[in-house]
Amino acid sequence: MCGFSGVFSKEELNEDVIVNSLKSIKHRGPNNTLHACFEDDLKLFSSDLSDEETQLKYPNFFHKLSSNWIGFNRLSILDLSNNGMQPFYDTKSKIAFLLNGEVYNFKTLKDKYLIGIDLKSGSDTEVVFQLYLKFGDQFIDLLQGMFVIVVIDYYDNKIKIWRDRFGIKPFYYYLDEHQFIFSSEIKGIFETGLVKKEINYKHLAYSFYLNSSFAPHTIYENIYTLEAANKLTVDFLSFKFKKEIYWTLDYIPNNQEISKEEFLDDIKSVVKLASISDVQQAVMLSGGLDSGLLAYQLHQNSVDVDAITIYNEEADEQNELTFARSNAINSELELLEIEIPNDVSIQELKEYILAEEEPNYSPEPAYFLSKKAKENNYVVLHNALGLDELFYGYSYYYKAKQLENVKLFLHPSLKMFLSGNKKFKYEDLTIFGLEGIPFILRSIASWQEIKTLFKKYGSENWEHPVATLLNQVRKNNPNFDTYPLLKKISYLDIYYYISSHHSLRSDSPSMVNNIEMRFPYLDHLFIQKYFNCSRLDNGLSMKNNKPYLRKCVKNILPNDVMNMPKKGFSMPTKSWLNSVDVIQEFPEIEYFFDDISMDWLNNSTKKWLLISTSLLLK
Repeated sequence: MCGFSGVFSKEELNEDVIVNSLKSIKHRGPNNTLHACFEDDLKLFSSDLSDEETQLKYPNFFHKLSSNWIGFNRLSILDLSNNGMQPFYDTKSKIAFLLNGEVYNFKTLKDKYLIGIDLKSGSDTEVVFQLYLKFGDQFIDLLQGMFVIVVIDYYDNKIKIWRDRFGIKPFYYYLDEHQFIFSSEIKGIFETGLVKKEINYKHLAYSFYLNSSFAPHTIYENIYTLEAANKLTVDFLSFKFKKEIYWTLDYIPNNQEISKEEFLDDIKSVVKLASISDVQQAVMLSGGLDSGLLAYQLHQNSVDVDAITIYNEEADEQNELTFARSNAINSELELLEIEIPNDVSIQELKEYILAEEEPNYSPEPAYFLSKKAKENNYVVLHNALGLDELFYGYSYYYKAKQLENVKLFLHPSLKMFLSGNKKFKYEDLTIFGLEGIPFILRSIASWQEIKTLFKKYGSENWEHPVATLLNQVRKNNPNFDTYPLLKKISYLDIYYYISSHHSLRSDSPSMVNNIEMRFPYLDHLFIQKYFNCSRLDNGLSMKNNKPYLRKCVKNILPNDVMNMPKKGFSMPTKSWLNSVDVIQEFPEIEYFFDDISMDWLNNSTKKWLLISTSLLLK
């Protein structure tokens, strides 16, 4: 929906700090831009980033000084007029309000709680602002959606930030005793010119193992991300802060199986809720159950939506085009089919990498897909993320269940199950237990191998990233160790891997292309209800993942889709990098690492990780 930035300082700063920040994240809000400062009242300003109407309405100063700046780039989705432009402001209480994302249930909340209140727009943001003015901090309990909300109380000199319960929308910040700087992207902080870009090599190494940073850390020194379901309060005079968890995914066992009819009603409700829009929408469609069900329910709800799929003709084992077509026919949706090329230029490689802000194992499909979606005039894309994590869709859920009551080092099938370097994965599982499966199995290198790569940065005594992560989990959720094994794994997948990896790697590449990615299944009421179901693993096997979900959609989705083995989609990284001489094309790599083994230069996944590191951090 947007991107925003803010700068609060003990010094008066030129408005360039906020304008430059907004310029760096303009792709998040191409339709309009405003920035503001407070001097007895909120003063609004336009810039060259603003639309013509806004530039005529608000002054454009080039040398304005203030100790407080906020700014907003808008991607118009609800109420396309400038009535929905942010920040919203209440003169009486001297409170300004910013929202990035969507609050899907705003119309219901408006009808229930705001009867008689005259609103100037049809946007969700104004409704949520009025709810805050009416209920205070308790307003957050009413909201369903994906969001980061910033409340600036100029009377009390406080800033309050809430991030949605699964960390779908991003929020980054820098805080010291002199200033508080925040933005929807990391680059928005650096482009203020107030913070020096320094790498935190330990957390960079952690991201090499985990394929992402985990909140609150990033790969940069003193740049943090607010954790999912957290509230941050900052006093912008003293710059003291307080952080607290406002929601937790609890496990309260329910031994009663929820009926198929009730499940389908729940799915219909969350999909309908997330489909509100005044712009063109599409659903990302594969050949799987989750996106097939999403497409079917969008059609059942009479949402004006098309389907879009990507495929690679030469990737026989991963090509789901035939099954995606079946899902589209079943849902009566028009399907846009886009083939991923097997060869790309060096410049195109760089575009994929620079669409994100941290190094990763592979090019992100969401970048290619959202780029094509934009070319076809879509603004909102629906993503089926969430059901694999909730209903045990990954193969490691079955294997964990199989191994749960057996000493790992005695089980002969464990090493057969592991991929890649089996020795280190086997050792890590015996140390950290099966709850570490989501992170250990996805890693492409052992922690020792990664520490060797980072030895010039003093890596010898760095704690294992899985140990650090699990310690953080237990600190934030004291009940974690009381959960059954599969619930532990599901909790980690939902609460950590989704926010630190899946949604993050969808948000940045899609917003680069002015596309809002939505995740209808990531409704906290829906997730909590089915997370509590204690019998979801009944019938779980290697060939029968998500048994409860399969039972519920059996007569809804096509037989070929129901019987398709889980494939998973990956980009053709190997063919893209086949002729790339990493050191010659990206010499910066040797600046970061002294001893790079041939394995890192010949393995396409490791190769991509090195290339993305050199480009993003130089």
